[in-house]
Amino acid sequence: MFDLVILGGGPAGYAGAIRAAKLGLSVALVEKGDIGGTCLNRGCIPTKCLLRSSELYRSREEWESLGVRASDVTFDEEGAYDNMRRVVASLRGGVESLVKAGGITLVRGEGKILGVGRVEAGGEVIECRNILVATGSRPAVLPVEGGAEAMTSDDALAAPVTGGRIAIVGGGVIGCELADYFSGTGREVTLIEYADRILPPFGKELSSQLAAVFRKRKIDVVTGARVTALGKDFVEYERAGASVRKDCDAVVVAVGRVPVTDGIGLENIGLKAGRIAVDGNFRTAVKGVYAAGDAAEGVQLAHYATAGALRAVDDIAGRAARTDMSVVPSVVYTHPEVAAVGCTDDGLRTGKFMLGANGKSLINGSNRGFIKVFCDDKGTLCGAELFGAGVSELIGELALAIERGIKAEEVAAVIHAHPTLYESVAEACEDVDGLATHKR
Repeated sequence: MFDLVILGGGPAGYAGAIRAAKLGLSVALVEKGDIGGTCLNRGCIPTKCLLRSSELYRSREEWESLGVRASDVTFDEEGAYDNMRRVVASLRGGVESLVKAGGITLVRGEGKILGVGRVEAGGEVIECRNILVATGSRPAVLPVEGGAEAMTSDDALAAPVTGGRIAIVGGGVIGCELADYFSGTGREVTLIEYADRILPPFGKELSSQLAAVFRKRKIDVVTGARVTALGKDFVEYERAGASVRKDCDAVVVAVGRVPVTDGIGLENIGLKAGRIAVDGNFRTAVKGVYAAGDAAEGVQLAHYATAGALRAVDDIAGRAARTDMSVVPSVVYTHPEVAAVGCTDDGLRTGKFMLGANGKSLINGSNRGFIKVFCDDKGTLCGAELFGAGVSELIGELALAIERGIKAEEVAAVIHAHPTLYESVAEACEDVDGLATHKR
């Protein structure tokens, strides 16, 4: 009998398995596909690889100003995808070796819950004391004519998309990152979003700044549009009372993701398919059954999935919870990048520093962007919004400060190295009291 059986080997599943093994629990990890789940194989890592390739290609426009001259520079998309596959394979191999080294029993096949403490997988019935459901998610289908046959983000990352005119339905994180990639490789891109702005979950300033950059790059950003039908080479939508048909060479639909919880036997333990309700320790309503990642309620982010699984394992092992699930940084890896964390409500005290006044930002060829921090009336950091090249590497300091209840003046009082991007964090914190050095 195993102490824990985990369904799904994605960021929640494999991380939970490794942590449980390190805590001395016997673990079986059930995975029907590739270890690493969506994030490693069809999401986070592949998109960032492609974005790196397109960023490098687009940077040729700046080479001459930096003293670098080259001619006949071309983009080899097959080469970009080959690089992506090498990175994914390397990381996946690393995770597989960790699973093996941890003494975790890896069961290849589809798992199904037969009852409390009983899972069928790999042609056998596995007895266990606890179950962690971490079966992840799949791309949502747009409920319109042609929606079921549409190309998804999974498809777009599996092989190069052909054609010079690309329409993307969905202006969320995935849609914006794909728009950035396709635009960077020289395609004509149309980005269609139902809400009144792209990146609806983020602050309005972040959305408007990214939309402005996209439009400057000739990306056609269409908001407030309700898609009514689509095919392989067209999208039809309604906007402001008018019907529009957009012809293109390829359509990619990126309208969110839905949990993969159907067909895994939840009904056998009294739970329903869909996003599974959990408490603060990721326990379901059934004793001994936990859920984490996209299969459970909460934020659909890989790092949240991992944190949730670790918290569940801590609970199984009888350890006190160590992770604050309320402070979750979010990043969009466009160019420039977008990042946010914590509470960014109107009415809070703010400090803001423009990256155009940061030396390292200018050295890196970027003069656009900002760091904005939000504080309560006592000066304690509550949230932050960041926009600019490289801000994904700055959000961690602010997330730590927010989680620890640190004041802006305390962050500012820490000596930040120069020249760096992250010294802009200190300047933004200084600006809460109007004391930023490089700001009038």
